[in-house]
Amino acid sequence: MSAPDTNPSETPDGQGSSDDDLLLMRRRRHHVAGANEGLNLTAMMDIFTIILVFMIKQYEAAPQNITLSEDLTPPKTTSEAEMVPGVALTISKTSILLDNKLVITIERGTSVTEAQWATVAKALADRRETIIAISDRGGAKFTGDVMVIADGEVPYETLSGALLQAGSEKYTTYRLVLQAGGKN
Repeated sequence: MSAPDTNPSETPDGQGSSDDDLLLMRRRRHHVAGANEGLNLTAMMDIFTIILVFMIKQYEAAPQNITLSEDLTPPKTTSEAEMVPGVALTISKTSILLDNKLVITIERGTSVTEAQWATVAKALADRRETIIAISDRGGAKFTGDVMVIADGEVPYETLSGALLQAGSEKYTTYRLVLQAGGKN
């Protein structure tokens, strides 16, 4: 018993299928050639997402830039500690700022009034609530860290009053920012 003699190009009814084979080959050739052309946007979006996350993390970890002026010259130090990010409470001779936004102005030679301290407390509370709202949506948690950037000639009464307001609004860790370049 021998196997029937069949031609692979013929169908069971005996007719040739060269047109079908030719069409199938063209489709395969076209499909393979088309797969290598163009950009793979999914892979590019993955790369851009990774770069974006990296840049955000780098920016978050970078210390803040502090612009010095006549009204803001922090005391000098010889220590070389790294700045830890936190809410920036800036106390100059003429104003108090929170994250570089003006909260109150102080007249030279006068004390901060109770109404002004209430304004500072409200600004600190609003900032805390903003941080908590961001953390609820997956951002960084509220840690209670405050970077106190104060002029070297700010009265102790003003500095301690600002720390009192920060403490009353659940800010628990104070870091005094000093200027590098002090004498040994």
